[in-house]
Amino acid sequence: MGHDIKTLKEAIALMRRVWREASGFFLSIELWLMVLAAAGTVGGAWLAMLGDAWSLPILAFGFGYIPARLVLHLKRILAWPYI
Repeated sequence: MGHDIKTLKEAIALMRRVWREASGFFLSIELWLMVLAAAGTVGGAWLAMLGDAWSLPILAFGFGYIPARLVLHLKRILAWPYI
């Protein structure tokens, strides 16, 4: 990365600057939708192993998000503003 950090104060300043620059990503709705889809996929698979019928709608959401995300990007409803 090439940062010449010599003191704790410089390290803290760099860490704050990095978090400030990355906050747009961490606060984006798309990140949280991806996390929710991943959790739904894992949770749905776990419920399927247990034989629970709730696994079907949860897995449908988890796998349905992938094509829905593509459509939302093509319609410019979702966008990556920092790329």
